Amino acid sequence: MGLALVWLGAGTLILAIWPELLALPHTHPHLVALTHAWLLGFFLTVACGAAYQLAPVALGTILCSERKGWWHFGIHAVGVPGLVASFWFWDLEQVGHFGLLVAIGAGIYVYNLWMTVRQANRPGLISTSLRVSAVWLVLTLLMGLTLAANRFWYFIPLDPVVLLRVHAHAGIAGFFVTLLQGVTFQLVPMFTLGDVPDWTLPTRGFWMTQVALAGLLPAFLLRMPWLQTAMGILLLSGLALSAVALRKVLATRKKRALDSGVQAFFVGIAVLFLAGLVGLALVWPGSTAGSASGGLSAMVYAIIIVLGGLLPCFCGMMGKIVPFLTWMRAYGPRVGRERVPLASALGVRWTERSGLVLQLLAVAPLAVGAWTLDSSWLLAGSLLLAAGVGLFLFNQLCILRHLWKKPQSNPAPVRNGSTGVQQAAVHEVSPRQ
Repeated sequence: MGLALVWLGAGTLILAIWPELLALPHTHPHLVALTHAWLLGFFLTVACGAAYQLAPVALGTILCSERKGWWHFGIHAVGVPGLVASFWFWDLEQVGHFGLLVAIGAGIYVYNLWMTVRQANRPGLISTSLRVSAVWLVLTLLMGLTLAANRFWYFIPLDPVVLLRVHAHAGIAGFFVTLLQGVTFQLVPMFTLGDVPDWTLPTRGFWMTQVALAGLLPAFLLRMPWLQTAMGILLLSGLALSAVALRKVLATRKKRALDSGVQAFFVGIAVLFLAGLVGLALVWPGSTAGSASGGLSAMVYAIIIVLGGLLPCFCGMMGKIVPFLTWMRAYGPRVGRERVPLASALGVRWTERSGLVLQLLAVAPLAVGAWTLDSSWLLAGSLLLAAGVGLFLFNQLCILRHLWKKPQSNPAPVRNGSTGVQQAAVHEVSPRQ
């Protein structure tokens, strides 16, 4: 999570300094570097860190090998910055080297995750989504290595834009959306004190999206607009079923008020569905929209799905997961011996809430700027995003500082055999955790 926050700041800073990158063709080296800084640097790092923590909790087991997790962390920490720098300077040989390093780290992650799921032996949507998303991650990275090699040796006689489109959808829809479709039904009940009344709908929605993805990627390669449209409609139908199932989960919640992190997560889910509609408009038969800059383009689609959809989902859940993990490490062992704060009190709430709102507000001017190729809109959007991310990072650092804060000797009063903090924690932390 800490490394991901560094990448969140770095990706935002690059965009704030060069907002005109979003007006470039999406195959431009600098834009490719920025994309990988966000997707591999921030989103993938968060996803892997969260999976290492949540998979054992959700499956009632322990992580197969923490040592392998640290190996993955070290390799990933070296590979991603090398890959981003290689893209920026368009050194394809080094892109291959550092890309292979990232792939090796991801391979360790996939093995570790699969073995953790296997030893738990608890079938269901959560374990299935973890496994399937890991497969998509491997496929995405292999596609990326193949693309880099092809740009160097030109052994695949296909349009590189088409290959890039397949690679991008395998990563964003295949890995991230697949992961979200499963872990959402662990995270939302956990943080709202709810239950999943029926696993049929989310399971059907999950497999509908998998069938859609399996047909969508070949349709891109073969340039078949009607098949792309049909698979896009099927994918949106699967997401809609998951949304209906999620609404039923919310109806069972005991924690009625939703805090800013959970609200941001739901907004991100809604925008991901909206991004799917934009993608459907791009591939609709007879559509004039395409890969060129300006108008309803792939760049507008990417801004909506990445900054409007994935960013609030991931930041929203980090706003819940990081305080809990910090509290467990810093204060969990001290409960009952002294006064300790609640997990929700570790940060500065208004900075998180304001940061998440500003991040969402930034999406509109960035999308308008990419549509009109107007630098003033892009600058305004990038500055809004920088302000939102800055406030969010400030709150996260306020939370993380408790890991190094000196413990204070302040005995806690005992009430009915438990501390007041313990009683309050019952209302804040789900027993599943």
